[in-house]
Amino acid sequence: MRRWLSVVVVVAGSFVAVPAVMAAAEDAPSADTFGMFDTATGWWYLRYEDPGSGVEWTYRFLFGLPSEVPLLGDWDCDGYDTPGMFRPGDGFVYLRNDIAIGSGDIGFFVGQQGDVPVVGDFNGDGCDTVSVYRPSEGRMFVFDRIGGGDGGLGAADYGYYYGNPLDKPFGGDFDGDGIDTIGLHRESTGQVFLRNSNTQGVADVAFYYGNPGDRIIAADWAERSTHGFDSVGVFRPYARTMFLRFANTQGIADVDYLYGNPD
Repeated sequence: MRRWLSVVVVVAGSFVAVPAVMAAAEDAPSADTFGMFDTATGWWYLRYEDPGSGVEWTYRFLFGLPSEVPLLGDWDCDGYDTPGMFRPGDGFVYLRNDIAIGSGDIGFFVGQQGDVPVVGDFNGDGCDTVSVYRPSEGRMFVFDRIGGGDGGLGAADYGYYYGNPLDKPFGGDFDGDGIDTIGLHRESTGQVFLRNSNTQGVADVAFYYGNPGDRIIAADWAERSTHGFDSVGVFRPYARTMFLRFANTQGIADVDYLYGNPD
């Protein structure tokens, strides 16, 4: 089964950048793409590209409230990412198993007020879950399950300290082992810190990418048949541009796209 990691990065202003997934034939090579969520209106804009023809288009739909944080993940383990929303005020999450206008199929509470949601498959079972990073403590809480019935998810499966309180977390399979781990982005400097296990410790990989103030995401931007791990990309709001890199090293972007609005 193909997996796609989806993470969320809050962008200053009204847009949030999220990796999106192109639905392709099972034997066709595919790469992750990206989308935007307009926090002023609640509209999603998911960018797709046909690997055969190169034709690009955007799928647009409404889901969630403008004040909430958008998520994308494979909640039902079918190999395709679908939307979810995280309510920052109380940690309520509701997830949908289709990319379409509608209400959530699953709802539950996770973490506490002030936590930042991070989506990924943190145990390699082919299913994405919603974990949280607590900036006030510089601590990650990993949940290998999703809840339901609008109830509380309970205690995390495990937690660990990583990074500084103001670092921005994002998830990805940075070494291609099939398990997502946590990266951190220090927006003030453009530093990226990647760890290849969900344990406490220093970064396994560290480098600079982009400019201070860029918003980071990670996904498999290259074709999976030749790649197999997630690498970084940044959204530069004032330039309305995504800069995607195919390696987790310092350097210039391999691909860049004009997409979204400055705000």
